Amino acid sequence: MISYRQGNEERVARTVIDAVNAGREVVLVSDGGYPAISDPGYRLVRLCAQENVPFDVLPGASAVNVALVLSGLPTSSFTFKGFPPRGPGALRNWFAAEKELPHTLIGFESPFRIGPTLQAAYEVLGDREAAVCIELTKLHERVSRGYLSDLAAQFKDAKVKGEVAFVIAGANPKFTRTV
Repeated sequence: MISYRQGNEERVARTVIDAVNAGREVVLVSDGGYPAISDPGYRLVRLCAQENVPFDVLPGASAVNVALVLSGLPTSSFTFKGFPPRGPGALRNWFAAEKELPHTLIGFESPFRIGPTLQAAYEVLGDREAAVCIELTKLHERVSRGYLSDLAAQFKDAKVKGEVAFVIAGANPKFTRTV
């Protein structure tokens, strides 16, 4: 078994490719998340594709799809953007790039930053329908649905434990509350 994580991906990817080229079977398994989706694995998959090393993908649970469906928001067109930037200016710009787009937006966030992230989304995008999904497919799964203003207030000082995904409706008056 080889530890493959952020910080050693490039070095270990070469070791894995060499093992496959030597005829060994290799499996990439994640203990939290989906390999290569906001989790280590992209560099290995990319290197395999570039070097024509055969690989397969077996589908499994993904917080992206689960959060999208549990949100109750439109599923016909969506964008997953991973983790937003930490700085307030960069965070606002991250949301500003989505302001006029019609698709549902999905992202991941640290449980320690979900309140400020929701507040930034509200300030930039307006009062859209959204959902905060915590600990998906686990024992303490929780989904909070509502408008961004209400969710930002709910999570402002909340002590959240576990993994967090957020889902925000696209630019459509049907999913936006006006004052």
